[in-house]
Amino acid sequence: MADSSEFKARSRALAPDFVLDREIGRGGMGIVYLGTDVKLDRPVAIKVLPELLSDVPEVRERFLREARTAAKLAHPNIVPIHRADEMDGVVFIVMTYIDGTSLAERLAAQTVIAPSAIVPILRDVALALDYAHGHGVVHRDIKPENILVEASSGRAWVTDFGIARLAEAKPLTATGQVLGTVHYMSPEQITGEPVDGRSDLYSLGVVGFRALTGRLPFDNEVASAVLVAHVVKSPPKVRDVAPHVPAALADVIDTCLAKDPAARFASGKILARQLDDALGAAEGEGSRSADAPAIISGGAGLHAGVVTAQRCQPASPGASAVA
Repeated sequence: MADSSEFKARSRALAPDFVLDREIGRGGMGIVYLGTDVKLDRPVAIKVLPELLSDVPEVRERFLREARTAAKLAHPNIVPIHRADEMDGVVFIVMTYIDGTSLAERLAAQTVIAPSAIVPILRDVALALDYAHGHGVVHRDIKPENILVEASSGRAWVTDFGIARLAEAKPLTATGQVLGTVHYMSPEQITGEPVDGRSDLYSLGVVGFRALTGRLPFDNEVASAVLVAHVVKSPPKVRDVAPHVPAALADVIDTCLAKDPAARFASGKILARQLDDALGAAEGEGSRSADAPAIISGGAGLHAGVVTAQRCQPASPGASAVA
């Protein structure tokens, strides 16, 4: 947490436009405060670039690019950006405040989330990503910390496009620096190959795997070992780890974790539909009587066929990006 002198200095710098209340989050690229937009009299989340980083041109540009990229995205499941500015040396972004918790906080409290609870969250994120990919933006850092769940509605919001880039933009990482969070990175992102929206769907698949099974597909205390595993090792099947997960839903997550992007779902929209179908199939099976195994088996097989048929449609050209 920030010390009082740091907090007071930022409060003075952002006055009179904003009043800071308290720190509510902290990450590698910024510290987030709950504050008040004085002119509009509404709560806001204010992300401030740490002082040690604000003097580094590349980091400063990446931080501002986050604002420029995300501010152009208007979707019900993407946290809006209202302002990106500098006041008295403090570089900051003003965002809508989402009253709720991150998926990471929920996982810390629950370990495993039931299919009926996690599927709507994954679906919301998939639709947000589909919209972003259609506008040429790849998030590149999908993980539980960047998924917020609103307390009043249960709606999921995607935040922190801190390492997102416009598909046509010149990359800031020409030196080969790897951006992302190791446990959730796609194989192609790790190896520096060209990435498109299907990279985000891989990361979302890892999120789903973690929520449904209580563990990560690849885990190790050594970050490099996790990166290597994402590239060369086959992930465990969801039902091998958690047999209680409905087969159709497990197949959706397993598809997201394919090494080859062409074997994943072609878009977030398709993924969202498959998630809905899988949950519907599971709920339908749960409501059927136990003396109709042939009908249940046939329904599951048909659904799995639909998943396979829609994996390899070509991705939207607007969702491509060069690492």
